[in-house]
Formats: sequence, C-alpha cells, structure tokens
Amino acid sequence: MKYKPEELTKLPRSVQFREGKVVLIDQLLLPREFKTVALETVDEVARAIKTLQVRGAPAIGAAAAYGLALLAETSKAKNKDEFFDEFYRAYEVLKNTRPTAVNLFWALNRVKKVVEEHREDSLESIKRLIVSEAHKIADEDVDANLKMGHYGAEILDEGNVLTHCNAGSLATVHLGTVGAVLRVMHKEGKLKLLWVDETRPVLQGARLSAWEYHYDGIRLKLISDNMAGFVMQQGKVDYIIVGADRVVANGDFANKIGTYSLAVLAKEHGIPFFVVAPTSTIDMSLKSGKEIPIEERPKEEVLTCGGCRIAPDVDVYNPAFDVTPHKYLTGIITEKGVVYPPFERNLKRLFRS
Repeated sequence: MKYKPEELTKLPRSVQFREGKVVLIDQLLLPREFKTVALETVDEVARAIKTLQVRGAPAIGAAAAYGLALLAETSKAKNKDEFFDEFYRAYEVLKNTRPTAVNLFWALNRVKKVVEEHREDSLESIKRLIVSEAHKIADEDVDANLKMGHYGAEILDEGNVLTHCNAGSLATVHLGTVGAVLRVMHKEGKLKLLWVDETRPVLQGARLSAWEYHYDGIRLKLISDNMAGFVMQQGKVDYIIVGADRVVANGDFANKIGTYSLAVLAKEHGIPFFVVAPTSTIDMSLKSGKEIPIEERPKEEVLTCGGCRIAPDVDVYNPAFDVTPHKYLTGIITEKGVVYPPFERNLKRLFRS
C-alpha cells in the first residue's frame, strides 16, 4: 500500500481504549466543538451508541468490543462464574442498542467466541484475551479501511464524487470506508470536487462529513438532499460512493435513509454507484434486503433541526435506513478487492478467498 493512515488524515482515531476507559470523539457536539469523551461503564458505552454519540457501523462495532474490554478491566468479580454473569449481561446490553448495523453483532460475537473458547483458562487470562481481541478488531478496521482506500482509488478515474451521510473517519475507527477512498483520491489529485449531501434528519453529511473532509483540506460543496438529482442532471457528478450498515448475500444493502433515492437517480443519469464496506458489514445469512431489520428513531429528529422545532407535533415516520436493491449497484469495494455483479455468486467467492 502506498500510504499510511497518518499521511491521509490529520484526525485521531474516533474510537480508542485508554487507561481502562473507552474514549470517543463526541459526534453530537460536531461541528460546533471537537471534543473526546471518556466512558467508564458498559451502560455509558451503550448509551453513546443509542444516542449517536458514536455512530457508523464499523465504529459501533469497535465501541461495543471496547465496551466488553472495559468490563474486563473494571470487573470486581471474585470468580469466573460471577464474571461470566457480568459478561453476558454486558453483551446483551450492548447487543440491544441498535438493530441494523451488522458490525455491532459481528464484533460482540467475535469477543464472545474468544471467551467461550477459553472458559477453562484463568479469569485473568480471559480478561486479557477480551482486551486483546477488542484491540485487534479496532486495528483490523484501520487496516481494512486503508486497503479499501487503495482499491477504490485504483478503479476510479479523476472526477467529481457525491456521497451521502458519513462513512468517513468518524464512522469507523480511522480513515473511513468511503473516507479512505476519498482521501487516497485526494492525495493522488484524482478528486476534483466532493459533493456532500446534508443527510436529513440528523444531518450526518452536513455536521460530520463536511466537517471532517474540510478538516483534511478536501475541496467540497455541501448540498441539501433534494438538490442531488439536479446536480446529477447538470453533469456535475462522475461517481456516487456510499457506505453501508449491512450488505446481504444478493448485494442488496442498507444505508442511511436517502441512499435508495440516490441509487435510482444515478441509474437514470448513467452514473456509477459504488458501496464501500468491509467484509464485517456483509451478512451472508440474509438472502435479500427484505430481511434486513430497519431501525425507526424518535420523531423529534424530524420535528426539530439543531434543537429548534420546525414542525407541529404531528405523526412522523422516521426510518433511519433504507434498502437499495443490488440492481442499482455498480460494485462493492471491500478490503479483499472490488466485487462486481453477479453479486450473489461473487460475494460467496469473496468469503472463500
């Protein structure tokens, strides 16, 4: 690989485990304030995931794994039975935070597997293994993002890119999925202009993507979501690149609400549409996007903007994600390479490689 993470972004890791605490960039404060928070209990980590203090599928997975590491380092259990009771309670609390992003369950199950494979070891040994596995999950995420960045930049020519929501460094441990591709393209002079959708109702594009890419000196223009089609019609978009919270066996994928509309518009305007996602986001147990559970969030997210009420207290439908059928998808950029149609066959090959 040509570049190291520190050559591509000035941002620190968004999720860390230091001195027995889970340290996060507080995404609820951005862009007004850049601040980290140190979480000291599993319940605090769970609350951070639920409230979007940390968000983005890979970042959620790493935060949850570090939540179990936090338990391992702070537990006062006198024996293994007491510790296992604490561990499985923490596992359930973290598992029930958000339903759509598969990385959450992947990371928690990975740590749980380590515990169950070493039940006969000493308690101290099990605790060390939990912390070690959580660090591996975080480090592997950074490595995967770097690989995706290089794969994506390799297949894309110079041009203008449109992205939706935030799949950058803030949504992962470091660099981002989409963010890594954009950062490598920027480093190589291939990214002429980045179009950033604001991403209502929580404005992850405006608050987070615009902030972090501007922070790294990437030339961008922020647009409201309903401008995207017109920008495409004007010939100002060469590629659309988005992240994913879950990709299933046939290539259908869930991503932030509004992604499906972009995919349909991209098809109409002949614009290549790519997903960038690590293999930990691919759920081969589900056959199609119809099986993906879609989280619905509080109505206040729609009734307010920036803490200000913008609508009367009416009924609201607020799905956090939508599902885009694979027929709209040009390819999936992973850390193992780029997957093209037919996705059902080629995703299976990806996991055999």
